[in-house]
Amino acid sequence: MKYYNKGIAAHLEAILKLLDDDHLVFQNIQGVGPIDIVTVNKETGKVVFYDAKSDRERAHKKRSQTKIQKKLGVKNFYVNLHKRTWRLEGKVGKL
Repeated sequence: MKYYNKGIAAHLEAILKLLDDDHLVFQNIQGVGPIDIVTVNKETGKVVFYDAKSDRERAHKKRSQTKIQKKLGVKNFYVNLHKRTWRLEGKVGKL
């Protein structure tokens, strides 16, 4: 799979995992910038920013964040398409 297709697939898988009845999910339509996905809790109004990342096929490799991502509190959401797993803040799950 081409590198740009992996990124798109990882982005879409991340959206599917974040989608539930309690949250509204929004995505960055430009495809560039510090935030890929935004979730808003319908009950509390809490907003969370995510940057979707395609993880390596063999092993997880943590990626550094930009200054603006750190300032905004963006969370990296890793998707391993080969192993069909996701990783977020130390939690690992199956796709």
